[in-house]
Amino acid sequence: MPEREDKKLEDILRLIELCKSVQSSSVNPFEVDIREKLLMLKKHIPEWKLIDVMLKDSEALHQLVQIVKLQDQWIKSRASSLYIDPLLLELKIRLLTREDLADSFVKCWHPVAQVDQLTARGLEKAFTYWRDLVPMSERFKQEFGNYAVAPGQMSFEELEGLNIFTKEEFETRLNAVYDELVQKSAGGELDYRQFIRAPTFEETAVRAYLVAFVVTDGRANIRIDPLTEEIFLSPTAGPIGSDTKSVAIEIT
Repeated sequence: MPEREDKKLEDILRLIELCKSVQSSSVNPFEVDIREKLLMLKKHIPEWKLIDVMLKDSEALHQLVQIVKLQDQWIKSRASSLYIDPLLLELKIRLLTREDLADSFVKCWHPVAQVDQLTARGLEKAFTYWRDLVPMSERFKQEFGNYAVAPGQMSFEELEGLNIFTKEEFETRLNAVYDELVQKSAGGELDYRQFIRAPTFEETAVRAYLVAFVVTDGRANIRIDPLTEEIFLSPTAGPIGSDTKSVAIEIT
């Protein structure tokens, strides 16, 4: 067989081994470019003269069909798990302590009440409880009066009207927080919660508010680790890019 045909046959054999390797492992089947491999087979098939080579070509085509089946199974598996990566989920579970795992189980556990657990006396007590329950709007008047409001957004103009910040003070503190971030991070990342932490909760909330403006201005970047759910803060330069999203962070 001429050297040129030997090279083509070697490509066919390599393709067969690649497909078998993917089938026998957990490698993503989409790593195999089906279109490229089919074009390669289509290009060489008119040149084959020996029956043994043609059989190898047929086997290569059969192996590609098996890879297509694996790709179909891969997509169905991802769709059935609502696009949650099983490997990522497994890693997150392995990182949990026994206490955290037990706590997650308790929060997700919703036992179903059976009919034989309900009694006439129990139903009467439940009815009385809900009938006499004080409305939410009346429950905390004694402690907080009538000034309770629903959660929402507060603009800088509203803060200024409440005498929390003047415009000059706001800009000064905003620049101070950014300079502190640049100095402490030295070009790297800082733990977000450690950075905003202050002696009092009120001051911590103010620092978180200022950091939110720094991030919105594009002078800092927030990154959340999907495995540990840790939050990192780092300074950045330049305008905000197109790949941005809103992030809600709880402060406790």
